[in-house]
Amino acid sequence: MVVEDDLVTSVALCKVIRKGVPDATVLSARTLGEARLMLGEYTVNFFILDINLPDGSGIDFILDVTKAYPEATIVLMTSTPLPEYRDQAEAFGVMNFMAKPVDNQKLVALIKESRGAAPAGKEESKKLFGASLNRLKRLVGFSEVTPPPPREGDTTFFRASLSRLTVLDIIQLKCLNSMTQGIAFKSSKYGVGRVFFQNGDIIHAETERATGITALSEIIGWKGGRAEEIPDSVPPEHTISGRWQNTLLVAAHAADDKGAA
Repeated sequence: MVVEDDLVTSVALCKVIRKGVPDATVLSARTLGEARLMLGEYTVNFFILDINLPDGSGIDFILDVTKAYPEATIVLMTSTPLPEYRDQAEAFGVMNFMAKPVDNQKLVALIKESRGAAPAGKEESKKLFGASLNRLKRLVGFSEVTPPPPREGDTTFFRASLSRLTVLDIIQLKCLNSMTQGIAFKSSKYGVGRVFFQNGDIIHAETERATGITALSEIIGWKGGRAEEIPDSVPPEHTISGRWQNTLLVAAHAADDKGAA
């Protein structure tokens, strides 16, 4: 999987891989949101990650990868190889760094080498993930001490105001928590869009210009604004069906195609 937001670089890397390893299936994503969706749909054993992505750092994605595929090979690409990036990545056991522009021959050789390695067994995979997680805990100073019990009057859930989240981040949070409600996305530039969920699946989306998947892909492409839960929300109609993972994958790709046009 190639995770790179620059379209020219992404296309060039995919072309090099397909030529050097003709029997490989090459996936490409231009955001962390897209990459996480693909991670749930496909089995991947080699990842090429850019560090600076529109919705976060490629380093943030390493934990997702090592949890799903502890034996996978990860290559980090960057045009500004800073020591702190290397320290963070090494906490996950990532030792493959490549400066841009990437050495194509070296990359293809590494892919071939990883494909020739024997796959790790289930127990070995657990050990690899555990080791990666322990390195991360040491890096961030994680403590195993059990927190004190909640005080009287505390509730089970938090009401939060969070910043620097993308539309895709917010929608995925609602899906993963199997929510049944509506979210209004408000932007001074794009207007108002609404997304409705039922048991975590997306059942309807609407903007001033569209409904259904078309509206959802439009909202995902919005940059900047606010998101608010719609109290006691009932969707005016059901325009989207199917599992949320497939729905978001289709909408995210449509949003990317529109942005690249």
